[in-house]
Amino acid sequence: MSDRREPNGQLLDLLLETGFTRKGLARRVSDLAALQGLTVRCDHTSVARWLAGSIPRDPTPALLSQVFSQRVGRSVTARDLGMRVMSEDQTIGLRYPRNAERAVETALRLWRFDVEQSDFLTNSAFVAGAVSAASRDWLIGGPVENLTYYSGSSRVSMSDVRQVRALGNEFERLSHEFGSFRIRRHMINYLRYDVAPLLKKSRSDEVGRALLQTAAEFTAAAGYMAIDCNKLSLSQRYYTLALGMANAADSREYGAQVMATHLGHLALYAQHPAEAVQLAVAARSRGHRRDDPLAHAVAWVVEARGYARLGDARASSMALVEAERHFGRSRSTDDSAPYLSYFKEAYLADAFAHCFRDLKQPAKARHYAEAALNDLPETYVRRRSINTGILAHASLLDNEPEEAARHGLEALRLTRQLHSPRAFRRIARLRKQFEPYPRSAEVSAFLHGSAELLADVHA
Repeated sequence: MSDRREPNGQLLDLLLETGFTRKGLARRVSDLAALQGLTVRCDHTSVARWLAGSIPRDPTPALLSQVFSQRVGRSVTARDLGMRVMSEDQTIGLRYPRNAERAVETALRLWRFDVEQSDFLTNSAFVAGAVSAASRDWLIGGPVENLTYYSGSSRVSMSDVRQVRALGNEFERLSHEFGSFRIRRHMINYLRYDVAPLLKKSRSDEVGRALLQTAAEFTAAAGYMAIDCNKLSLSQRYYTLALGMANAADSREYGAQVMATHLGHLALYAQHPAEAVQLAVAARSRGHRRDDPLAHAVAWVVEARGYARLGDARASSMALVEAERHFGRSRSTDDSAPYLSYFKEAYLADAFAHCFRDLKQPAKARHYAEAALNDLPETYVRRRSINTGILAHASLLDNEPEEAARHGLEALRLTRQLHSPRAFRRIARLRKQFEPYPRSAEVSAFLHGSAELLADVHA
């Protein structure tokens, strides 16, 4: 903590406005930190110190901003709390880059800071307001730029862009099979040391556009890997950068993909389902210059999952119907963008399974989770572990703990093959759901195996 200052009247005013007690505020901050994979310890005495003028270390100011923003229904910044504002370096990636030059500069700095494992990236919290600001700026758009660039160096060619894509695709494949904990380090080194120099070399406008979109796609892939490592704030920075890079490349279609799929799913992970719905709707209505039914299907899926998380079964079901309809249309055309090639029957079934799990409809959740598993390649270990966990959860909703434990043991087997902190957290949550049930042999086996796994993770 910093030295004591004058009493913080702004924080006191917000406490009075929201009705939070000191203990209640501390508990909400701690719970939000835990959801985002952060370790923050605070209690009512911490709040008393803040009221007296003490400024907490990062990421607490950002967490407080989120707590109050959710409570009052408007954006509350660290400045509104009477707390320090982050330095320009600390906000890297949180501000939407409005042109190609700014996008490239942001990329070079973010990738460098990430490779250097800068503390402010590791310890920062998800900032909900920054997502809204970035999506608004993207929707506004800007003039199309000429990306021709002369630097006196050798020229980048389309062959270089194809090589970037080939190796980036391999990192993504490895992430699906083994989890992201080890792979992410290689991906960011690749961006920092191989892709970054290409962004500063001479190129034609056509090559510059292809290079910037390719860099945007793998910047977004690095963002997903950050989620898999429970680094939601870092993921947010990568996705915001990818959104700006897509805009600079004049790819509204890929920008819509980042908005709906990447930022939308991030909002779900960060417990902001209403924002996920808004992002999906905005991407679908404003992002597409041509009719790509698969892109629409992807956006409808995110909208459905957001409504399911909100408990709105009718709206979720309607969105799922639209997702299935557009997916059916996409199968009659070969015109979908390459970055959507991952979205096949298994991923559509996976989305249905998630929705019905959240809506507490176990029979449907089980049906679609099994369908997803039938279509998923064996090498998609992370996705298979997720759907097996849904089967376990559905069985618990049906009050079948022994069946749930059998699925839980299979999820454990798959998770042991992964280096994925988020997969470990799913096992921890599933383990907690078994607490009300008697210790049958199957349940005991799952509880013992999951305890061993989690102990090894934290050793």
